[in-house]
Amino acid sequence: MSRYALHCRVCEEVAPPDPVEACVRCDGPTDVLYDWGSIRDRTSRERIAAGPRSLWRYAPFLPGAARLDLGAGWTPLVHARRLSDLLGVELHLKLESANPTLSFKDRMATVAAQVALDHGITTLSCSSTGNLGDAVAAAAAAAGLEAIVLAPAGDASVGSTAVAAGARVFAVRGTYEDCRRLQRELRELFPWGFVDGNLHPYAAEGAKTIAYEIAEQLDWRLPDAIVCPAASGILFAKLAQGVAELRLAGLVRGPGPRLFAAQPEGASPIAAAYAEGRGISRVRPRTHVRSLAVGDPSYGDLAIGAARSSGGDVVAVPESEVDRDTALLAETTGVLADCAGGVALGALLDRLAAGAIPPGSRVVLVVTGAGVKPHDADTAAAPVVVDADLAGLLRHIRP
Repeated sequence: MSRYALHCRVCEEVAPPDPVEACVRCDGPTDVLYDWGSIRDRTSRERIAAGPRSLWRYAPFLPGAARLDLGAGWTPLVHARRLSDLLGVELHLKLESANPTLSFKDRMATVAAQVALDHGITTLSCSSTGNLGDAVAAAAAAAGLEAIVLAPAGDASVGSTAVAAGARVFAVRGTYEDCRRLQRELRELFPWGFVDGNLHPYAAEGAKTIAYEIAEQLDWRLPDAIVCPAASGILFAKLAQGVAELRLAGLVRGPGPRLFAAQPEGASPIAAAYAEGRGISRVRPRTHVRSLAVGDPSYGDLAIGAARSSGGDVVAVPESEVDRDTALLAETTGVLADCAGGVALGALLDRLAAGAIPPGSRVVLVVTGAGVKPHDADTAAAPVVVDADLAGLLRHIRP
């Protein structure tokens, strides 16, 4: 096997690492498979420490040629002393708002753009409720690629940053799921790199580097618990994968952290399925937390597995508490997170009150994005508004 390949979750077929929509044998979802013997031979704590201050310090654990470096990754891990004292735990904040476009999605977009370059792909495309669109636009700009972003119309968090980076942004009159449907139709027509399609297995690998960094920044020790927001479930599932891979590489020992996923109550299909002991059912999001407004989570089952196997939980946070908890985070730490950060803090408060996280535990709360993004209403170009219809969209893409 080469340094990495694609592995089907269903039939376990191992295939070359090409940009493909799904397993060529059974059409199942694929993940990246690595040669761990080779990784162990080439990896040590000292070599990692000597690497770049970005996610590419973990290059042996990632797909791509590691040439495109936007500075994504190696974000701060900050001990929130005041909030720690209030909660009775040792709380650390993983500040993903320090990434180039202010969210963890820069990690995914960087890896996706690098793999696109490796395979001669010239256009990146994605569906987004906000952060991913900005990240893909920025990565595409740095790589010299075209970017096309579909976002639900009326979402003020999508548009100005992506357009400023040169992306073509289309505001779709519909939901995030409508955007994803249009993306699937576009895949049949264009040889693009779709971050939620043929590049998805590679892009998702960028998220796991958060777990690597947490361990390294804690002097190669794992915390007792990690709490993070969950939308599609990718980040949560990849945190679990990252912890497992740290062990495979011989970089950490001892028990792993309990993993707690947080969803707003108005978009909580993973939490509902977890609580009821069943598979994921699609829901129509009814939440003001736009970055978590995903009703059909593609990694939902894997997220549930990560929570159960780690002894953690998936928590649905009442919508009425999200703004309060986001404000509490800012007032006690100085960190202005987006509402997803408030959802994560709400889940932590819930689990502390229930005794699921004991006093004195070392806890990492992942702040996935910033509460305020740069926006100049007078100079920013507006996205093109289109119906959730392929024919209408194509008139703008190829007039």
